[in-house]
Amino acid sequence: MTDAVPLTHTSVGDRAADAVALTDAIVTDPVTMINAFTVPAAERALFLDRWKDNAAAMARQPGFVQARMYEALEDEAQLGFVNVVRWGSGAALAEARKQPEWRAAVQRMMDDEGLHITARPMVYRTALVVDPGGAP
Repeated sequence: MTDAVPLTHTSVGDRAADAVALTDAIVTDPVTMINAFTVPAAERALFLDRWKDNAAAMARQPGFVQARMYEALEDEAQLGFVNVVRWGSGAALAEARKQPEWRAAVQRMMDDEGLHITARPMVYRTALVVDPGGAP
């Protein structure tokens, strides 16, 4: 059993039907935010272009370590993109998400009439590491 982590839940988005539920882990330990996106194949290029604005806003925040966006090789994959962002602490991520610049970038992406995406963000901590030649 792992130690309980204090969590907070907020939403981003002006339209309730399109709002994205965010979970923040208010801890001083490093966290990883993973967001899996359903994106129609025809909208992939536009999505990635809009996401770059979001990433730029996050990259300027204290505690940001690194972001990677993975794209499925199969056009019809249910999860066309998976974003993995490392943060120095859960508290830093929570503070970054409060910044008007980042919230505006997310809102622009959600308001884009050409995008029909579903986002599934969640905050994670490391549970197990396996290195080459090692065992779990």
